Amino acid sequence: MYLHIEKKFDIEIENLKNPIVLIGWPGIALVAKLAITSIKDSICAKEFLNIQYFDFPAKSVVEGGDLQIPSAQVYYKPTEKEDGNDFFILTATYQPQTPEGVYEFSKIFCEEMDKITGGKIKMYLSTGAMITDVVQDSPLVYICGTDKTLVDSFLEFDNTKLYDGGYISGANGIIPAYAGANNFAPGVCLLAETLPLPMMTLDPRSSKALVSLLKEYFLIEMDFSTLNEKIKEMESVFESFKQQADQFMKSPRDDKGTDSYFR
Repeated sequence: MYLHIEKKFDIEIENLKNPIVLIGWPGIALVAKLAITSIKDSICAKEFLNIQYFDFPAKSVVEGGDLQIPSAQVYYKPTEKEDGNDFFILTATYQPQTPEGVYEFSKIFCEEMDKITGGKIKMYLSTGAMITDVVQDSPLVYICGTDKTLVDSFLEFDNTKLYDGGYISGANGIIPAYAGANNFAPGVCLLAETLPLPMMTLDPRSSKALVSLLKEYFLIEMDFSTLNEKIKEMESVFESFKQQADQFMKSPRDDKGTDSYFR
């Protein structure tokens, strides 16, 4: 399948410092993408790679009247600390649509990043959402990965829990698993709790839970103002939905007999 990578600028391998790949594909409530793009914007990472791939859906993207084909981007931000981490940040308009596409993208992406960095990548870390039916003030972040020591290092932080069984669909699950299984670098996946509500196209609370953990773990300087504003908007929508649901359940209903839905 056609995949084209356009490099925007060159990077000197010898200057790289403990590079980390952060991954946030669009998925449930855009939890992963919002988290990763918030970090990208806050640290002012620059676009490094643009990736065209024919397994992205055939939907053109229009923003401000500008017509574009779907693509993935990798942003780069070098650290200013001697013991810090350089960040490569992967996100996209859409995820690959087929199993073959997810695996092919994962393979080519890991190979390309290995070549660009001279095999220096320390970790492939993806983000995602975990469906729950319980509303928490601070959403839990579930941790899993290909390296137990690395997973345990994340579990030392508050509001984290081991994801000890289940599945992670799509590229957010496959890329870190592929990287770890093929000795590119250990893979870790962080999944924040979210509610499966149809009116919630965004869940910034869950995104902020991911960002907060990454901020503490990597000592990233973050500006939460945009996320906090989105949280206020979301809470207003959620409260309105809850009030409507409560009113509906409490409203008087005529007795429809034994065939009535309400008993």
